Amino acid sequence: MVQKTEALIAYQEEPSTKEELESIPLLQREDIKKEAEPFKTEIETIADTTVLHHNFFTNGIGYLNILFNIEQVPNELVPYLGILKNVLGFVSTEHYSYGDLFNEINMNSGGIYTGVTSYADAKVQNRFVVKFEIRAKVLYEKLHFVFEMIDEILFASNFDDDKRLYEIIAMLKSRLQMSMSSSGHSTAALRALSYCSETAGVSDMIGGLTFYRLIDKIESNFEEEKDDMIAKLKKLMHIIFRADGMLVDYTADEKGYSLLPGEIETFRNKLYTDIPDTDGFKIVPQKKNEGFKTASKVQYVAVAGNYKQAGLSYTGVLKVMKVILGYDYLWNHVRVKGGAYGCMSSFSKVGDSYMVSYRDPNLEKTIEVYHKAVDYLKNFNADEREMTKYIIGAISDMDIPLNPSAKGARSLIAYLTHETYEDIQRERDEVLHAGEENIRDMARYVEAVLKQNLFCVLGGEEKVEEQKALFDQIENLF
Repeated sequence: MVQKTEALIAYQEEPSTKEELESIPLLQREDIKKEAEPFKTEIETIADTTVLHHNFFTNGIGYLNILFNIEQVPNELVPYLGILKNVLGFVSTEHYSYGDLFNEINMNSGGIYTGVTSYADAKVQNRFVVKFEIRAKVLYEKLHFVFEMIDEILFASNFDDDKRLYEIIAMLKSRLQMSMSSSGHSTAALRALSYCSETAGVSDMIGGLTFYRLIDKIESNFEEEKDDMIAKLKKLMHIIFRADGMLVDYTADEKGYSLLPGEIETFRNKLYTDIPDTDGFKIVPQKKNEGFKTASKVQYVAVAGNYKQAGLSYTGVLKVMKVILGYDYLWNHVRVKGGAYGCMSSFSKVGDSYMVSYRDPNLEKTIEVYHKAVDYLKNFNADEREMTKYIIGAISDMDIPLNPSAKGARSLIAYLTHETYEDIQRERDEVLHAGEENIRDMARYVEAVLKQNLFCVLGGEEKVEEQKALFDQIENLF
């Protein structure tokens, strides 16, 4: 294996013939590591709180994640979670101005961050949990400081500072506009997925187009909207930050972990004890097939669907197929022949799937290319050398080197999605043993996704209007 690697590195001249190219040593399947990387999680109960400990050497740094359920947040408040995560830590508190708070935290830790994340169950279709998360990176001896600052942020933040709140909302609006303009493929793919996926629907509500519409409305009518927004943010605080919905995740060695139990008990006693009078949220995906008009001359064209809704099960072969589509079929037809800057696809373990183009001069032609992928897969042929290259590409995505924080996060995700070591070993085996027949069988998966006929386009006004018959709804992006 070492000799083959050295031969590749030492090869300096570009091969002039196919024979020379094929003579370059290449890793074989048997050279690739067979065993999946195990998860590392110890589950304990401290002060009636479930605690996940990922025992890795971290060189004295602890990676803390405190997660809260949002299952009792009603539908009308879900988009405000996106505002709440951008407000906490960025408004003044009882003891600090927001500038001093920021400086104090960053002088004594690696930062405190908030976010909202969806975790889809790997075993049960349409089952998922959404967590409001508070993450911190800190030296072991500063763990008490981090809990003090989280306490300050959660229970002493000033939500009544109109001027600061407007600054945050205006900043959010600007950032969202920049993001949707520069990363329209992500926006289009998420929106298309929201037509069939509850988890994508939640993500759209707290960070996608639905969220942008809320921010735009509040920023444009701030004086009329601010009191209602503030009241909703305060209500969310009492619904979310309760002891009965808390999970603590900590990546550290034994020395770092020994400092955690006392902090959890003290922190838990400060959490809200309200009993929410809500039934929680319910996301009902709805097919919309929207076209969003922009001032640009290029398009971001996404199609989406869920293969599990057609009764198909996840297989690691999908990872190999994704590499094949990305480096062969989509690359050649969407980028090389079609002129787009890029194209990508995803086929997730829960079935949610999409194909999307980036800065694409075309629209309907790209959708046609997506649909013809079925025939391409049905007639797929590759020799062992080509298949090995595709498998190496898939494995390289699975074996990205992880630091201790990422290793802990990987184990947390497995815990929340109920994914086992047996699941990831099976997936790895399926990748390593993939052959032509397996890839041809993937045509069923792509066909199942495309049959759902779900798509979203962010594109130039002229192109979208020219193809308006394709869409159920058309509106301006901004």
